[in-house]
Amino acid sequence: MPNRDLIRASEVADWCFCHRSWYLSTHDDCPTLVQIEKRHAGVDYHQRHARSVNQSRGVMNGATRALLVAAALAAAYWFWTHAR
Repeated sequence: MPNRDLIRASEVADWCFCHRSWYLSTHDDCPTLVQIEKRHAGVDYHQRHARSVNQSRGVMNGATRALLVAAALAAAYWFWTHAR
C-alpha cells in the first residue's frame, strides 16, 4: 500500500503543469471513453500552447538581438562621426 503522506517530485510537477490532470491521475476510477477523449484533447491543447509560447520566445529573442545590433551600429556611427 503506497504511503499517501509521501509526495513525489513527479506528482508536484504534474500538479504544477495542470491541476486537473493531476487530480484525474490520482483517482483510481476507471475513466469513461468521453473522459479519455477529453484528456487527450487537453494534452493536445497544452502541446499546441507550448509550441506557441516557444515560437513567441524565438521571435522575442530575434527582436532583442536586432535591437542590440541596431544600437551597436548607431553607437559606432556616432563615434565615427564625432571622431573627425
